[in-house]
Amino acid sequence: MTECYDIVIVGAGPVGLMLSACLLRLGPYKIKHIDQRPGPTEIGRADGIQARTLDVLQNLGLKRAIMSYNPGRIYEVAFWDASKDGTGIRRTGTSRSYPEYIDTRYPFSTIIHQGRIEKIFLDDLKERRLEIERSWTIAGFRKDPCGEESNHPLVVDLVSVDGRDSSTVRTKYLFGADGARSRVR
Repeated sequence: MTECYDIVIVGAGPVGLMLSACLLRLGPYKIKHIDQRPGPTEIGRADGIQARTLDVLQNLGLKRAIMSYNPGRIYEVAFWDASKDGTGIRRTGTSRSYPEYIDTRYPFSTIIHQGRIEKIFLDDLKERRLEIERSWTIAGFRKDPCGEESNHPLVVDLVSVDGRDSSTVRTKYLFGADGARSRVR
């Protein structure tokens, strides 16, 4: 018998992990969360956290863990352009990271390695008994009209990265957090 989930999340970067963290707090949801990578990010790509995201992390009880790494705080940004004589670049202006009209508790952005951000989420998910299933990806999905009756209308075909294993699950929702070349989006 095919396993049924409320949601299948593809991708365990900060976006996918944030979704799982939020859903685990909102409900009892049956979540299947997969990622094709064998482990968390080793080379940072999404290393910044905006102030409004810090507000959300505060509400999730995760901001303290982020701040324990003593991340860089950015209060001001500079803008640069090519110099008119073509000999280099010149600063064309600066701006506060967060103007006063943006309602946030934190008037700065932070810079912290993406792997550390992921670790904080992964530790939180593990405490809530959700493990990311690693080295799995999505092979395809389709809507099954008969699935409407079971309330799980999407059929999702999963395959291990090495191609040795596969499975099929049913879900209400499918969320793609698997990057620019997403098979879901």
